[in-house]
Amino acid sequence: MSPFQPSHQVRPVPSGPGWLQVPAPPEAWVARVPRHAGWLKFDAGWLQPEQAIRNLETSVSLLQTAALAVEEIDGLIDRLLTQVNLAWREGDRAQPPPRVLGDDLKHALHQVDEIVRRCRFHGRGLIDGQSGVAGLGQGVAFIRGGPNTATSPPEGFEVRILGFPSRAALTGGVTLHEDWLRAESEIFLAEGDQFVRCPTRPEDGVAGFLARLQEAVLAAGLDLEVGLTPQRRLIVRHNQYGSHFKFKGSSRKTPLLSKRPGKIEWSRQGKDIHGTLDGESAFGIGRMLVGYLDNKRTSELAVLWRGGALDNGQGARIHVVQNGIVFQDRQDMRQPRVRLTLPTLASQHLGAWLETRSGFESLAEARLTNWPQVQDTLNLLFAVSCELEDWRERLDGWTRRYQNQALRFLRQNGPGEPVAQGGDRQALEAEDMARLLRRWIETGPPGSAGP
Repeated sequence: MSPFQPSHQVRPVPSGPGWLQVPAPPEAWVARVPRHAGWLKFDAGWLQPEQAIRNLETSVSLLQTAALAVEEIDGLIDRLLTQVNLAWREGDRAQPPPRVLGDDLKHALHQVDEIVRRCRFHGRGLIDGQSGVAGLGQGVAFIRGGPNTATSPPEGFEVRILGFPSRAALTGGVTLHEDWLRAESEIFLAEGDQFVRCPTRPEDGVAGFLARLQEAVLAAGLDLEVGLTPQRRLIVRHNQYGSHFKFKGSSRKTPLLSKRPGKIEWSRQGKDIHGTLDGESAFGIGRMLVGYLDNKRTSELAVLWRGGALDNGQGARIHVVQNGIVFQDRQDMRQPRVRLTLPTLASQHLGAWLETRSGFESLAEARLTNWPQVQDTLNLLFAVSCELEDWRERLDGWTRRYQNQALRFLRQNGPGEPVAQGGDRQALEAEDMARLLRRWIETGPPGSAGP
């Protein structure tokens, strides 16, 4: 990719030291931070029409390459989602999940990583972090960045956590004892449209009752965890951190869960994380801290606090490398540069922001050896499917934008012809663009003597 040139210079200058060069993070991190590899040739400066069109044509080509890879990954994830969902709905809970299910998951994730590795354009990886924002966390995990996220200095951005997140919870009013279990008849829990009614049994001990209640919660598809407080009171927590998640429940005859027997009570609300990124404002979503769009350095930067690392007084830092693709899409200097930040879609990055009971920190860690893991993997796959759909829409939008811009340049400066009407508009415009480019090559740009 060529460096940005003064306005009087229109010939491209080969890429060299300094272009997209960033301060290196500490030595221990260097090998793990994806860096851009290869180079993309873009003209810069005060562009002639044919130079601007070449820039746009290159950007459209790389976006189409990335979109095809995202579509292929999306298809793999959708097929896997259907397979795991079928196993979850129709599987025999008395038996472990079929071993072939885990083998299929492992094979599909290997295929995802292979697609990511193969998706390259002019020597540069498009969806492996080489054309996006990469980062490594200390005390927090890097989740993503955006087009305006800045590269951090060598010491990284400081992450200050001013308020730690918590989970929604419902706590019983009495110490759990077998006498209370014998007096109770049923525990009711509901989350959204899903609910469970778990009757107590006279022969149940405390441990047996808790195990049976947790099994009923899992079978009903509730994202809840059952346990005891230090005071041995029954507590039900949501597995997701933050204020967005809530549930309700009751105990029919005693204060075993609801403090007013027979009354349905809402859980105590969880808290979102609160803090700053490099001194700039950020908002919390559960355990994820995200920089505001208008931040100068940390715009759209998202980090995840996973707990533990800051309990010993350690500070949190995030090392960020901005590898976005920079090009000029106009002839003049009014809006000289565009930065495209493409996704990072290796399996160790997919779904990294989602909390699971099984402790999966990304889709790469998903396992299917027991039924709770099957449910957690199902939730992960659904979240990843939504994430991929969002990226497909973004890539398609960028592709249409730059195709239309190239067509406008061609019609204004080249041997333009009317565009055919009807049918698939995007396909027709792509054909029209290819035809005009062929004509351009055959006749030469305006003012030239031709080939």
